[in-house]
Amino acid sequence: MVNFALATLNTKCGERAALAVDGAYFRLDQMLPGWSVSVRAILDEWQNVYPRLLAAADQCAREGSTSCAFVSAMDAQLLTPVKFPNKLICVGGVYRDHLLEFNLPAERWKNMPIFLRAPTTSIVGPGRTLVIPATTQQFDWEIELAVIVGSRLKNADLDTAAAAIAGYSVGLDMTCRDLLDRGSPGGVDLVRAKAQDGMAPVGPFIRPAAFVGDVRNLRLRLFVNDEIKQDGCTADMLYSVPEQLSTISRYITLEPGDIVFTGSPAGSGASIGQYLQPGDRIRAEIEAVGRLDVEVVAPVP
Repeated sequence: MVNFALATLNTKCGERAALAVDGAYFRLDQMLPGWSVSVRAILDEWQNVYPRLLAAADQCAREGSTSCAFVSAMDAQLLTPVKFPNKLICVGGVYRDHLLEFNLPAERWKNMPIFLRAPTTSIVGPGRTLVIPATTQQFDWEIELAVIVGSRLKNADLDTAAAAIAGYSVGLDMTCRDLLDRGSPGGVDLVRAKAQDGMAPVGPFIRPAAFVGDVRNLRLRLFVNDEIKQDGCTADMLYSVPEQLSTISRYITLEPGDIVFTGSPAGSGASIGQYLQPGDRIRAEIEAVGRLDVEVVAPVP
């Protein structure tokens, strides 16, 4: 079984779904005529489509650069894999070490913290895509394991939730720390602080769950200008990934293509009083999942 990932390429024909195999990309619309060109549409039929993707990945590995669908890594223009999910949901208070760095008890909360982000404009992909909002002076980073849902979930138990995971990607949960406004009568302002345009990079592709294996012991690392800032492990989670999906599904129906950010380990900029500036480069790596590279860009006047 060939290890592959599912990507979205920007082509002359528009956005096209592709398989990432052996460091190259293969356009699915050219390999399999009649297939949908959208990763989102593939996720809508994930359980039925996945066996065909496995077969296609085997073909890609055999044919390599001789394939009519081949796109070299140098020529591939990667976008975020799922541009328009119905929902992007974030879970907070997950990692023990992250709670400790903010002087909070490293223990499970009575109610697992969850919140929604604006999905269609906050999600961007790799490259020079991370624009600092003009409204902030404290632009902060957090690496997160992003879960991509492949089946509808409502009031799901843990096994059902685990089986519904199509795959994983690398997510960045960006925060304008000075816009949280914790002292306001309405409480924390997560819209201004976390949901502005372009503040949720995800990518560069989706690694199917079968190739990631046990997500209870994955290393997460984030570098700013090649200096390591976060170095954590999913073993430090207070809520497992299936538990997060199961809990969310009690309140919100999860649908194919939805993305769940599953919390961040210690090492955020706020913990050391350091924030991002234009020109900074972020490299976010999650073991067995992938690597997401973005560059911080100044706001457009």
